Amino acid sequence: MSDFMNFLLGPEMPPHGHCYLWNDDLVRLHVTSDVLITIAYFTIPVALVYLVRKREDLKFNFMFVMFAIFIFACGATHLINIFNVWHGAYWLSGIVKLITAIASVGTAIVVWPLIPKALAIPSNQQLLDLNQKLRDEVADNIKQRAEVERLSRDLRQVVDERTDELAETRVMKTLLEQNHASLERSNTALEQYAMVTSRDIKEPLRSIAVFGELLADRLNDRLAEDEEKWLSMMVTSAKRTTSMIDDLREYSLLQTVADVTPASLDEALEQAISQNETDLKKYNIVLQRDTFNANVRVPIGHLSKLISELLENAIKFSRDQESPKIEFGSLDDCDSGEFGFYIRDNGIGIARQYSNRIFGVFERLHNEQEYEGNGIGLAICRRILDEHEGRVKLLGDEGAGAEFRVYLPAA
Repeated sequence: MSDFMNFLLGPEMPPHGHCYLWNDDLVRLHVTSDVLITIAYFTIPVALVYLVRKREDLKFNFMFVMFAIFIFACGATHLINIFNVWHGAYWLSGIVKLITAIASVGTAIVVWPLIPKALAIPSNQQLLDLNQKLRDEVADNIKQRAEVERLSRDLRQVVDERTDELAETRVMKTLLEQNHASLERSNTALEQYAMVTSRDIKEPLRSIAVFGELLADRLNDRLAEDEEKWLSMMVTSAKRTTSMIDDLREYSLLQTVADVTPASLDEALEQAISQNETDLKKYNIVLQRDTFNANVRVPIGHLSKLISELLENAIKFSRDQESPKIEFGSLDDCDSGEFGFYIRDNGIGIARQYSNRIFGVFERLHNEQEYEGNGIGLAICRRILDEHEGRVKLLGDEGAGAEFRVYLPAA
């Protein structure tokens, strides 16, 4: 045993201090540096092992352990260097260096296959390109659907105008049935197309968000500030694009109703209030409403959706007021055959020059940090009104609250 120790410690070999000519300053410089390096290299593995033990869910935790081993081995080489200043344990130093080399090479071999996985994460520009492609496809879908609906309305108008001229009512009925069936097939095909497109595009976006969050979680202490910011922007963009896809799908799949059953305005208002009851209570919003006792020629589903979107908009932009208040009431300036109502809030209001712009798809007057949303709600309102020959006016001004006046065909 003593021979083996002598072999390792090499008492017959000259200490490293001879190379320094036993210069006190030079010896002190090297020893102090090696001491600090040793302390750092022994501390880092402890931190890595602690991280692995606390986060057992980390998928690549074995890499942290391998890093800890070779960093610890590096620290051991510096510790032996301190010993060799006064002794000649070069065999021991060589064995520890061999262990360090094995640990380092093993870690290097394992870490390289992980690099392609990190490089495979899409850049922010690729995400923007994908978003633009989605916008183009959905815009084409909306145009096609609008054309089908226009043709359907034109055909119904022609049939209505020529009813008295048709010799046989059976021909007219057949045409209407064929048109209705064609419209149903078109609606079904467009709905299936939107669902498939939504699913196929949302799936890679979900992967981008999930893998981006995993990467940020695992590399958070090794990322530069700019890299961390870019990664966060990528994840946020993926999530927002997914939300935009859902909103666009809801907008594009808003069904055209051939046979309209008149609906109660009071019933639709009750449904809209019920859907937004949580936010009304959360922000202590005072809601005042009239009893309308009126029916309009709009399906209950569309009417409830119209009022709900207007109510959500009023809540969003008045909730931060000291005493938020929303009012529903009847209008007396309607044209013949119309029934009108208003929804008024005491929120931040809308500048008059934007009164038409706010009804466009994805039109926003505020950024996401100020108010959430994708700018689709009022576009849905405009589409419902256009579908059922309704109209809307916007009153008020910036800083003075907003009032939407809605006019619908009376039943």
